[in-house]
Amino acid sequence: MLYYLAGFTLTVTPGKAGEAVRSVYLRPCGVPYNQSLAALFVERLLDVLVMSLLALLILLLRPDYVGLLMIAWCLTLGLGWFVTRPWLPAMLRSWGQGRRFGHQFDRLGRMLEAATVLLRPHLFLFGLALGMLAWGLEGTALSLIAREVGVSIAFAAGIGIYAIAVLTGALSFLPGGLGSTEAVMGMLLITFGADSAAAVAITLLCRIATLWFAVVLGGLAVAVLSLKGQGPASECKP
Repeated sequence: MLYYLAGFTLTVTPGKAGEAVRSVYLRPCGVPYNQSLAALFVERLLDVLVMSLLALLILLLRPDYVGLLMIAWCLTLGLGWFVTRPWLPAMLRSWGQGRRFGHQFDRLGRMLEAATVLLRPHLFLFGLALGMLAWGLEGTALSLIAREVGVSIAFAAGIGIYAIAVLTGALSFLPGGLGSTEAVMGMLLITFGADSAAAVAITLLCRIATLWFAVVLGGLAVAVLSLKGQGPASECKP
């Protein structure tokens, strides 16, 4: 758990790629890089799928957004279909043979091979359900914050707004989606009746309670691990 939480210190990176620092912690414990990176890859894939599903909730109140959401869904499903093809790992490994930087393709192929275990239907659906619960609660937090500020937003709308904003931030590949997530969240809040000042306040409070809370939590985990003598390069301890 501490290794997982420690990854949040670098969650403000493009695509949350910095969370791969968990692999450095896990390597001394006998977990190969391809397996730990496969877990991170599947986690990111589930995040994108979950946020795409939750974004559909906004259609309950604003059906005029159907075109934008369908485009996002087509891109998401297309990417999900492609990276889960059983032939892709072997193709990447064979394509890398004899090529410059071929070892990078080989590593990517090995990672995708390790990910196939986590993409089995029962594990994949269980992870999808957990993701729906976790991200849904963060969207619910947006609605609760809005109500405290004096803006009444339905829970379905709050979850949909949060999902679209975070998904936009992820697709922008900006560190932590900074800027793009806040802009989209604020714009959608205004669309649902908030004035500019309230939209800014709700957005900032929501990001502090979610993104920056996670970063602080990760820093605490790193501190605890350091006190226990379990830095990234340290010997694994029970």
